Amino acid sequence: MKYLSYVLAILAVTVLAAGTVWAFPTGSVENPKKGILVVAFGSSMSEGEASIEAVTDAVRKAYSDVEVRVAYTSRIIMRKIARENGKIVDEPAVALAKMAFEGFTDVAVLSTHIIPGEEYDDLKAVVDGFRTISSTAPKAGFRFIGLSSPLLSGAKDFERLASVLADSYSEQTKKGAVVLVGHGTHHFANAAYGSLQFALWGKSPNFYIGTIEGLPSYDDVASRLKASKVKNVWIAPAMLVAGDHAHNDIAGPESDSWKSLLEAQGYKVTPVLEGLGQNAAVRNLILDKLREAWDGFRP
Repeated sequence: MKYLSYVLAILAVTVLAAGTVWAFPTGSVENPKKGILVVAFGSSMSEGEASIEAVTDAVRKAYSDVEVRVAYTSRIIMRKIARENGKIVDEPAVALAKMAFEGFTDVAVLSTHIIPGEEYDDLKAVVDGFRTISSTAPKAGFRFIGLSSPLLSGAKDFERLASVLADSYSEQTKKGAVVLVGHGTHHFANAAYGSLQFALWGKSPNFYIGTIEGLPSYDDVASRLKASKVKNVWIAPAMLVAGDHAHNDIAGPESDSWKSLLEAQGYKVTPVLEGLGQNAAVRNLILDKLREAWDGFRP
């Protein structure tokens, strides 16, 4: 199975590096030790980290009796914050290996990814690796490990997020257009953005979805805006965090940012530099996904 050998190697290295197992309180069938691993792509900007922290705080509040940890899937971001800030954030395989070694019996892995793309596929492979370990070598794994689906995974997810966004931008859509920009990907999961667009149009014709690295592109959004005749545009990230992409590609001062390109077309553009994780209603949707993980959802 993909990632199984990798997970086993990480688990072995973690055990050797950590020292003696008796240093940690371990769970048992009679006294299970539960944990939650919040997994995000990551951010090296304080503004981006604020969204991840908001989600993590909401999880801790909802599960006050469960230990909550955080892992990132972007190694580039992990290396950058370690180099610049001296802060170490584990990737999922390492974080789960540590939790297994420390005696956690039941673990829910919360994906905060927006769509089930490549990053989520990798996370699922790691979790599947631990499931295999747990079934064949229980002492090295968990009694239970669950993984949530991303924010946009099923038909109901698009409608629910569209309703939240319609409420959040109700005043703006009365005065002009709201352009929400996702990361985008060449993975087939990019189709989720199109589904979200249709759900949003059911709330208001003044919502537009675009992506930085996929479809719909900037040109797609610009052509639709031109046909709409609007003059005012609010632009915001359709991402968990308002990090580097939001501050540079979307709302940066450079001539090729979405904000600058739209202003060059004559629009009055107002950036909204807040990630979806900073929206309390979106956090509630993410908490629903966490409950899904505890229920044993298997993507």
